[in-house]
Amino acid sequence: MSLLKLKCTRCGKRLLTYYQYGFQRYRSPVKRCKSCGNPYADPRCHEIAAEGIPEDAFRTGSYVVMLVIGLLILYRGIHLAGRRQLGVVDEMQWLLPSVFIIGGLVMSVGGIIEVIWIKTGGKARRYDRLWRESERRLKDKEYAWLLKESGYPVPEKYL
Repeated sequence: MSLLKLKCTRCGKRLLTYYQYGFQRYRSPVKRCKSCGNPYADPRCHEIAAEGIPEDAFRTGSYVVMLVIGLLILYRGIHLAGRRQLGVVDEMQWLLPSVFIIGGLVMSVGGIIEVIWIKTGGKARRYDRLWRESERRLKDKEYAWLLKESGYPVPEKYL
């Protein structure tokens, strides 16, 4: 995770300061500077029709691992709930087991939901919808050229 800063090429005003995370936002990356109106490509946003669907979008392995780790944390929380000597004052004996139980439940349920979403095709339908929206935007030649001029890599078939 790194801190990225983006300035307008025309007026020099700071446009964005953000931390780069590993997830993708699929929507129009064309934004305009609020000071001078100069278009720029927001690096946080992506056109899925230009870049393609990520290879790991439909892999369930990491979510199964998340489910297993969540179950282990849940088990540990339940195990700790029966103990009375956790090395903290009596009023706080409930805190650590509760954190483990809630965290384990959240991880387990999240892993299960994501695997079900992938296996039932819900995630594929979402990416198909995003692809159609992206292609509709990119078929507009003016938009495609604006995107290219803003520094975004646009495939030749849209220009």
